[in-house]
Amino acid sequence: MNRLLFVTVVLATLPVSCSFAQEKSKSPAAIDANVLDAQQWKQVDQSVRLGLSWLAKEQQADGSFRGMDAGQPAVTGFCLMAFLATGESPINGRYSKQLSKSIDYIVSQQKPNGLIAAFANGESPISRAPEGANIYTSNAIVYNHAISALALSEAYGQCHKDQAMILNDVIEKAVAATIEMHNWKRKRKVDRGGWKYTVNRHPDDADLSSTCWQLMFLRSARNAGFDVPAENIDRAAAFVERCFEKKNGVFIYNPSYKKSISRAMAGAGIVALAHGGKHDTDMARRSGDWLLTRDFKKYNADKPAGGLSWQPDRYHYGVFHSTQAMYQLGGRHWTTFFPPVVETLLDNQQQDGSWPAEAYDDQYGNCYTTSLCILALSIPNQMLPIFQR
Repeated sequence: MNRLLFVTVVLATLPVSCSFAQEKSKSPAAIDANVLDAQQWKQVDQSVRLGLSWLAKEQQADGSFRGMDAGQPAVTGFCLMAFLATGESPINGRYSKQLSKSIDYIVSQQKPNGLIAAFANGESPISRAPEGANIYTSNAIVYNHAISALALSEAYGQCHKDQAMILNDVIEKAVAATIEMHNWKRKRKVDRGGWKYTVNRHPDDADLSSTCWQLMFLRSARNAGFDVPAENIDRAAAFVERCFEKKNGVFIYNPSYKKSISRAMAGAGIVALAHGGKHDTDMARRSGDWLLTRDFKKYNADKPAGGLSWQPDRYHYGVFHSTQAMYQLGGRHWTTFFPPVVETLLDNQQQDGSWPAEAYDDQYGNCYTTSLCILALSIPNQMLPIFQR
């Protein structure tokens, strides 16, 4: 389908808003309505609306959402997706102007080489050793790029025509940058097919955390009609499979790090495989089983119980990936996992609508954690195409 035609079709079918308390039988996954009762859905709806109201107040004059400079524009991208996940739109609705402004901000952060990151160097080809780079900002560049590009790709079909035309070029350049980094030579066979940082000072040259976001963006762009080579998707999915640790039955950070077990990576592997075209695999189900033994009831704990071998285990990041994963698996994984997560998140939402900063990544602030919680709670709405089952 022509991409501009795709935008027109999406706009014609776009709902103004969506409420968790609405009739769930309208959802393609209607059976999931039974995971919570009507009163619980209403509480989720109220919680999310309060969270969005708080987020809106945290938007800055330039369109960004408050957060650490090194985390931009990814933090803004998370916030944008949180609004989109509830049916809010940059065209109409209560927050339309703010969402349109956040899109413009993310666009403004793209460099000539296609990277979308505040601290990225614009030189082309993308350098693995840019002048003046430090390990912290270089680590963040890859995440900023993938998360921000994903947010733009998900917003692409919901924008005004003029803004969509701008995004068309931005997303094309972002895809090219992601593919360029994917095609970098890897010293170790085990790392081939994955992504890591722009400046690599580690023995390994790929990890599941970086790879899941790049793969998510490529799948989203492909869904929106952009040209994404199938070969890159296939290579990335093969790397994800190598990240499965058979002994414990769970996805890990890197195939060489047998003790790098965390809830976030357990969930990220499930989701990444689905985006790689591999659904309902034995690996995914086993990783889901592992997650069921490592719940999120101990809120914002960076060292939860349950035999996790690698610390810290980022709580909100883990909730986000794991909730997406369990929804993809469905069935007992979803019905067992989601209700306790809802109870914990609602019990720990602050009176102003935000959630506390991450225990380990507190430098990224409350907009980061609040948007992740909203995205986790919004899964049943299925408003973001990339998270649909």
